[in-house]
Amino acid sequence: MSTKGESKRTKTRSMPKQIHVSRKETYWTIRGKTGPHSKDNSMPLGIIIRNFTKNASTLREVKAILKRGEVKVNGVIRDDHQFSVGLFDVVAIEKQKTSYRLLFDSKERLVLKKLEKESKEKICKVASKIMTKKGIQITTNDGRVYYGIKANVEDSVKIKLPEGKVEEVIEFKEGAMAYITKGAHCAETAIVKGIVKGTARRAKLVNLANVKEEFETVAKNVFIIGKGKSAVVELV
Repeated sequence: MSTKGESKRTKTRSMPKQIHVSRKETYWTIRGKTGPHSKDNSMPLGIIIRNFTKNASTLREVKAILKRGEVKVNGVIRDDHQFSVGLFDVVAIEKQKTSYRLLFDSKERLVLKKLEKESKEKICKVASKIMTKKGIQITTNDGRVYYGIKANVEDSVKIKLPEGKVEEVIEFKEGAMAYITKGAHCAETAIVKGIVKGTARRAKLVNLANVKEEFETVAKNVFIIGKGKSAVVELV
């Protein structure tokens, strides 16, 4: 007989590298579902609760916590242990009054950063912009769709949680504060010093500077998080 639907588990040794857990403790682990984030850029909510926050030691305990509605992702209660959580998402555990934001570390692995209080804001990157019958449509990196927002690809938008309403557009331009998501400078923040337009053979490049040095990377590795020298949301 054939199986119905995709597998709910995967081998621990086959997990994407951005999920940093021991490959030797268990043979099987939780498999993330396709959702707002790609599987290669997110981790399942069950792994966050069990392996990172340590609120549960088994998958059965994880499921019980989620079914009681004790966990929110971006202000919305989530009860699926396979739900994919990605960069800048906010995970709140109401019973313990603790909140976390997902960020990268220097090795391009997703980590949890504890927040002083539950954040009601999130930053999203504009991934695409097209013209539709309803007008100009922009789509963010986490699958949110907006109409009538004056933003370009690679700009960022600050949204209010849980409504998802756009509060501010942060332009991708010189002087903006950027968060690096790939490469040797992953997880660092820097100021945009210049933008080199791409060609048919070469991607758009961004010149950046932090407190130590100046460097260059491709635009797809840059996530705009603020104007000037401060981020518009709490990161640490």
